[in-house]
Amino acid sequence: MICIRLICFKPSGQEPVENSKENTFFTYHMFIRQYIPALAAALVFAVADMADSLVVGNRMGATGLAAISFAIPVFMVYNVIMHSLGLGGSISFSSLMAQGEEDKARARFQGVFCVLVIAGAVIAVLGNVFIAPILRVLGAAPSNAGVYEATKTYLRILLAAAPFFFIDYAMGYYLRNDDMEKEAGIVASIGNVTDVGLNIILVLFFDMGIMGAALSTLAGVVITSVADLILIAGKRHHLRLFPLEPDFTGILSSYRMGVSSSISYLYTMIFILIGNNVLIRLSGEEGVAVFDIVQNMSYFVVYLFGAVSQASQPVISTYEGECNYIECDRMLNISRMVVFISGGIATVLMAVFAGGICGIFGLSVGQGAVSGAFAIRIFCCGIILSGINLIYANYYISRSIYFPAFLISTLRGAVVLIPAALICGALGAKAFWFCYPVTELVSLAVFIVYKRYMLKERKRISEDRIFRAVIKNDASQIGSVTPKIEAFCEKWEADMKQMYYVQMTVEEMCGAIIQQGFTGRFADMGRIQITVVARDGHEFSLHLRDNASSFNPFDMGKVDAALLDADGEDADFNALGMDIIKKKAKDFFYRRYQGFNNMVVKI
Repeated sequence: MICIRLICFKPSGQEPVENSKENTFFTYHMFIRQYIPALAAALVFAVADMADSLVVGNRMGATGLAAISFAIPVFMVYNVIMHSLGLGGSISFSSLMAQGEEDKARARFQGVFCVLVIAGAVIAVLGNVFIAPILRVLGAAPSNAGVYEATKTYLRILLAAAPFFFIDYAMGYYLRNDDMEKEAGIVASIGNVTDVGLNIILVLFFDMGIMGAALSTLAGVVITSVADLILIAGKRHHLRLFPLEPDFTGILSSYRMGVSSSISYLYTMIFILIGNNVLIRLSGEEGVAVFDIVQNMSYFVVYLFGAVSQASQPVISTYEGECNYIECDRMLNISRMVVFISGGIATVLMAVFAGGICGIFGLSVGQGAVSGAFAIRIFCCGIILSGINLIYANYYISRSIYFPAFLISTLRGAVVLIPAALICGALGAKAFWFCYPVTELVSLAVFIVYKRYMLKERKRISEDRIFRAVIKNDASQIGSVTPKIEAFCEKWEADMKQMYYVQMTVEEMCGAIIQQGFTGRFADMGRIQITVVARDGHEFSLHLRDNASSFNPFDMGKVDAALLDADGEDADFNALGMDIIKKKAKDFFYRRYQGFNNMVVKI
């Protein structure tokens, strides 16, 4: 199969540039377009997630913080389900869309949606039926009546909200992969602002305590879920729920793809169960309360770096589908740079204001405040390391290479973290907090050794089978690049008909883009990137992208040969070329994605 990719900048008499760094324009553009709304949403998410602990801690003190900490493992179970299916399913959706398989991508999405709704309903019902044994597993003992009843109240509402949690978080992944990253960010922000606002009103003003915090969380996810469904019901994009024709064949593969990274939430659940039980013995309620504060800081860091992952994942998955591995790697480098900058800022601020952070959560005086500040500063030592681990896991999962992501998640979530927590906990309450930076450092070191000596890059086609070029907004460059494409196709044993249609597609598409797409302000920034990939099977798949104004060449009018005069003076040759391409192609597809025109032609 041969993949051709087009992208577009400035008139020039230069020759087309192969493997040019001009390609980075598109990578940076797509990342920034995703990152800004993802970061804004992540910060709001982080505040909303901390809202329960913030207001409950200030109203109920260590008892309220301990109750929320005991309920956290349930959130971790939710995270495994909704992030695994949401992330894995959206990666599959993005890859299928990049290949022009819109109907299949939509059916797979509907399958994931149905499974999430059913799973959420089952958890909501059974969770409330078996609430007592669940509380025992979580470590909330009836002997401590205050913490037990608070945890029970919080957990009942949390379990009832399961279907809305699944729709809320999983649909966010799909929206970002369907060019609705801004809408996803706005909707998430509205839901989380609602959560924070209601927390303040219900807990602080109406003194509803832990129930007010739980109802606020429920209201936030309900609003976000409804808004997500309204967006999906719109006709502007490719996600659809109706007509409902779900395809469940991809559920297992989507879950397997996503769980390679999301399994860390399951490990976090085990870690929290261990931490709660260790610290309540060593330091009582105050120890568990400090643990809840540190965990909130860790969630803030996960959201901070999660914005980088969410922004880079659609870009990497799209490039993977187009066999543009150079830009996949470049996206990884950009992610690392952003992690160092954002992680460095977070580290300094948390370390300097550790005491104030404890005060905000309601531990402003006494031994709890001192222990909390110490714990936060120790935690800060591993922030940047955790970011590097997270973006490595995201990189491989975005490329559908499962094991490296699974390895990183397993190392930092279980194989290293759990022994570190047990060993550090055995050394005392202060030593416990060192399990955070030790885990990140050891996990990263082990992964680097694995990557250096054992990891074989899968899903990669040999670079010899990939041709790349960038032509600028200059029609003469089209003629310069087509002989190179012909030679490339001939090298990989394409037949004469295939070679002809590949060349014709490049010529006609580039010509139409230059003549009709690069108008106004786009005329001075037009470039066309061409990537040709030779696959087994002697099939040709042409992936096209340009940065012109919104322009779909396939919409050009059909040409009736009977209307052409003998001299062809009335002919629209661009339209005639497009008409021929559409007739001869096995399939063709267009979408406006990440600010660029994206087309797929299969011959």
